[in-house]
Amino acid sequence: MRSCSVYENEDIRGVTGDTLRPGGMFLTDRAIKICDFKNRDKILDVGCGMGVTVEKLKREYNLEAFGVDPSIKLLELGKEKYGNHNITLGRGEELPHKDGFFKGVMAECTMSLMEDFMKTIEESYRVLEDKGYFVISDVYARRPEYLEEVQKHNINSCMRGLFDIEVLKEAVVSSGFEIICFEDWTDLLKQLMVKIIFKYGSMSVFWEIATCSSCGDFQKKLTLCKPGYFLLIAKKIVR
Repeated sequence: MRSCSVYENEDIRGVTGDTLRPGGMFLTDRAIKICDFKNRDKILDVGCGMGVTVEKLKREYNLEAFGVDPSIKLLELGKEKYGNHNITLGRGEELPHKDGFFKGVMAECTMSLMEDFMKTIEESYRVLEDKGYFVISDVYARRPEYLEEVQKHNINSCMRGLFDIEVLKEAVVSSGFEIICFEDWTDLLKQLMVKIIFKYGSMSVFWEIATCSSCGDFQKKLTLCKPGYFLLIAKKIVR
């Protein structure tokens, strides 16, 4: 069965914009403020898509921003829109960057898409300088006991990769980070869902259009998990 890639479909960009995540740039701005990055700090956006966040970090915050994404299609669309910039083809599990190169690594609604999120956390630790910041905004299950049923579906969306937040926190800490901020922003996810339902009539219809396939009872099982949205910021501890 082929994997269904929601993020390469124009329908998702029609409701989220080029950021492809709930809240757009709201949590990006909040994370930059909390981390207090300075001019020319090097920041990596893991799963950068078209590179819209990379461009924002350069233009508005004067940061030296880089991006990495596994989608050739999205990288080509980004190049057409923004021109040549520091984004490369690659995956979070194997970042093409030197040890200790970045002051910050951001994974905004992308950790849930990784084939091996633990490896992505370890790679983020590797490329961060000492006391560098790791920023994750993503979806989680407020009722994680139903996660197994959702994960059986073959849909390439963050919703299929909902986190058990306690498992994620433990993985971050065990990899050498100290969690300095955790905030629940489920309202941003609810706002996006309302927007989708207003446009398509239901979430189930949206999934079928966006993935170009029948999604069966995916939405029903997803509802049982009670999806939430969070911001987590961790600092690299010197080991």
